[in-house]
Amino acid sequence: MDNDEILRQEAVRSYLQGLSVQEVAGQVGKTRQWVYKWIHKYQQTEDPAWYASVSNAPRKVTNKTAGGIESTIIEIRNRLSGNPYSQRGAISILYEFERLGLIPPSIATINRILKRNKLVDQSLSKRRKQKEYPSYFIGVQQMDLIGPKYLKGGFKFYFYTIIDIETHYASVYPVKDKSAKSITPCLMDFWQSYQLPDFLQMDNELSFRGSNRYPRGLGLLLRVTLINNVSPIFIPQAEPWRNGVVEKFNDTVLKHFYGSQTFSSFEELKEKARKFSIFHNENHRYSSQSNRTPNQMIEPEERRIMMKIQIDLESRILIDSGRLIFIRFIRSDLKLNILNTTFILKPELKYSYVVAEIIIEKNVLVVKQNTTLYHVFPFVMPMS
Repeated sequence: MDNDEILRQEAVRSYLQGLSVQEVAGQVGKTRQWVYKWIHKYQQTEDPAWYASVSNAPRKVTNKTAGGIESTIIEIRNRLSGNPYSQRGAISILYEFERLGLIPPSIATINRILKRNKLVDQSLSKRRKQKEYPSYFIGVQQMDLIGPKYLKGGFKFYFYTIIDIETHYASVYPVKDKSAKSITPCLMDFWQSYQLPDFLQMDNELSFRGSNRYPRGLGLLLRVTLINNVSPIFIPQAEPWRNGVVEKFNDTVLKHFYGSQTFSSFEELKEKARKFSIFHNENHRYSSQSNRTPNQMIEPEERRIMMKIQIDLESRILIDSGRLIFIRFIRSDLKLNILNTTFILKPELKYSYVVAEIIIEKNVLVVKQNTTLYHVFPFVMPMS
């Protein structure tokens, strides 16, 4: 029995003993959606091995011969290249073979033929990954802004992008400016049509945070996030690769959507962006999830936790609880700056990443590294 099977049994056992789904998720280190999935599977089957892992290996179709392998690979590659939204690597070609009812060659064979025919895209250089970075958060969605970009005639706009880390389900929304009033309805649409996360990760863009004039005053986007019991995570300043999943999705948006066609109006851009998001979620395959698409990864709608509350964005949203999380690198001066307030940390935290967490209802800022608590500072946030 592998470790995943043990965790599935432990999760269901804890749920049956009276723990909430959220408590079970924290106990086993999985998302709430994962817990719901295995509870449902346990309840809907009489199979004593309900917790067993099932192979996701693709089945080969063998009803046709595989003659002309090289020419078929080249033809498929060229056809995929003709669709600005399609992926066109070896995995996508392999799935096209199966869709056509042909026996697919190995990935290595496809890559050799692509390379021999100079059909391999130049890969991007890998970013250097620093050690000891906090990576234990689960149930995370990442969001970002791209821009400014321009339509013909000089019309300026931005792309707001958001993606779920676990499933890679994503959407792109063109917005006329990067204000919270423009971005927040996009976030709400994603949560109403897909699902709420436990954490929403972002960079330190001012429109995400709020106001430099009132640094502790919560902006519209943060208020909507907190009222839905979602904790914002702010990545370290000047380290955009910490939002690597949404940054990679941004590259896809720019290359396969914005850079592949022209748009006659902002309304056309919005409609095509909606269609691109649908295409991505139905067709783009990720090696990190056994080459499955986002739509193949998501739970059925009845088991997803979607945004249900109605929010009037023209009225002030009152907040009296919640958590704001900041990941920061501590340099030799031992200074931690959170919302224009500076704290001096212990020497053992020098040259390391820390997690600084504002607990709004307790009026404190706690500083942790891994599971070790190092500081508790008074930190009063406006309670309205």
